Amino acid sequence: GAWRHLDEGDLAQASNKAWGLVAETVKAISAHYGGIIHSHRAIAEAVKELARLVGNAGDTETRRRINGFFVTARGLHTNFYENDLPEDIILDALMQCEELSQLLYQLFWPEGANAAPPDDNA
Repeated sequence: GAWRHLDEGDLAQASNKAWGLVAETVKAISAHYGGIIHSHRAIAEAVKELARLVGNAGDTETRRRINGFFVTARGLHTNFYENDLPEDIILDALMQCEELSQLLYQLFWPEGANAAPPDDNA
């Protein structure tokens, strides 16, 4: 996954795998609630809605974390093509992507993060 590619020095592929983790998390949660995602725009719309739900429940700090971490994940997706981010930024971003995935599963998966579907992108 992402960490293996980072260890191997393949920063572009590490970026892509981290983005994939977030994208697959959002797709799984959306599908669980009956939604189908076919595009990156739909992933962004789903994240916007999940963050909005959290914010409407009064947790503006978690809403900001979800939105900020998602922007980081999208940046890694761009880095897959541009390959211009340094390793230390990618390292921090990978941790944020993992945190976002865990946070979304904790908030929106019925049994929490421990019961989330397996994902081999990370």
